[in-house]
Amino acid sequence: MRLTKFVLVLTLLCVSFAMKAQIVEGIGIMGGISYGNQKFVTNSPVVIDKKNYQLGFNGSFFVEFFRNEYARWVSELQYNQKGSVDKQPNQDYTNKLQYACWNNYLKLRYEMLTIIPYVLIGPRLEFIVSQSTSSPPVVGNFSAVHVSPAVGAGVEFVSYGNISFITDVIYNPDFILPAYTNNPLDIYNKVFELRVGLKYHFRGRTSCNTPTPGM
Repeated sequence: MRLTKFVLVLTLLCVSFAMKAQIVEGIGIMGGISYGNQKFVTNSPVVIDKKNYQLGFNGSFFVEFFRNEYARWVSELQYNQKGSVDKQPNQDYTNKLQYACWNNYLKLRYEMLTIIPYVLIGPRLEFIVSQSTSSPPVVGNFSAVHVSPAVGAGVEFVSYGNISFITDVIYNPDFILPAYTNNPLDIYNKVFELRVGLKYHFRGRTSCNTPTPGM
């Protein structure tokens, strides 16, 4: 948790500096559901066992940098729930993980008359907050710090004020580094996130976002 607090403080300091330097375009909050599962990979011999999906929740605060028409950078502090349901013939085992995440995305966007579609891609630095695992093969702790990729797509709805409504879908798989390693078992998380939120713009809109007088 000390590392999580350090990242939080560092992020807030960076945001404060960026706001003074006037490179922050906006800030916002997001929240929604997380629908994830896990893949258990046993070595020697290799056996892959995909577990069932489990529903969770997520919430985040984000900062959007720069005001380029087509590309921006988004830094996000997120709480996210992951895990799976391990269905066995005689019993179901529930695995629940809670993460504090520092997400950074390249945001590619295209302004239209009423909506702004966008895509997100970038890395996540995840710090485990708690774990509750009941699957018999899981006998140790998940990695305290974990790196994973994420990609998503969403829509921002054009508004004539400083606040706009946004919604997106994020796909966050572990396909390079496992979230859990304890020979002979590796565990990989995978989660889909459906999110909605609000974004506050610090500066006035231009182009299609600004109403034309007399129209």
